Amino acid sequence: MQILLRKALLVSAFFIACYVPWRAALAACSLPPAARHVSVAQVIDGDTVRLGSGESVRLIGINTPEIGRDGRADEAGAQAARQVLRRWIEGREVALVPGLNPRDRYGRLLGHLALNGESVAERLVEQGLGFAVSIAPDLRLSDCLFAAEARARQARRGLWQQDPVQPAAAVSRGGFALLRGQVTRINRARRAYYVELDDHLVIRIGHDLIDAQRQSWLQSLQGQQVEVRGWVVDRGGDLKRGYKRWLVALSDLRHLKSYRR
Repeated sequence: MQILLRKALLVSAFFIACYVPWRAALAACSLPPAARHVSVAQVIDGDTVRLGSGESVRLIGINTPEIGRDGRADEAGAQAARQVLRRWIEGREVALVPGLNPRDRYGRLLGHLALNGESVAERLVEQGLGFAVSIAPDLRLSDCLFAAEARARQARRGLWQQDPVQPAAAVSRGGFALLRGQVTRINRARRAYYVELDDHLVIRIGHDLIDAQRQSWLQSLQGQQVEVRGWVVDRGGDLKRGYKRWLVALSDLRHLKSYRR
């Protein structure tokens, strides 16, 4: 299945790169005037580029599959995203709009890139080459990026050709993931809510995301099937009794949705 998915994604990537015009008919992501124009010297992967200045830029609002490193294989779709982005912007001048958070923990610049006024992240997401993510305070394009993903999902483009959402009960390693599972328990702690899926993984939701109106919605998820996305953290095997090893800290409520019966 993984081999078939990889082949399908590479074929899809070639088609997108060669035949789809840059301007998307349904483009909605509007960026403010760029602080500066920069040249793209190298595309590192689907969401990271190196500029002519030597600085690296991590695109805001999108996460693409990881290129394999240190003996690990590429994730399905990683090469497709990188190849398409290379065709689009490598060696070209683009507009850079810095994020409200200037850098990530690896020292990379955080920003939006635009070519001919069009958001690079939106184009990638709409072609099914990456997933929309929303992390405060850089929420400027969140709504339109999730809308672009919904179009890709409905059309089964790229990563959505095969269902990329995995069972929460099958989680066995860290990293970014889309997960589906049943809410088996909801606990309220001093600083956050903890929502358990399939009695195997827990979602941490800070109180700042749950106001009085959303409390009833959160409680209504008990027993429901939900989908969550984010970075899975392995908290280790030596935990207090009843604690779950695998945790996803929710950064935005757009990352959690329910499947109502």
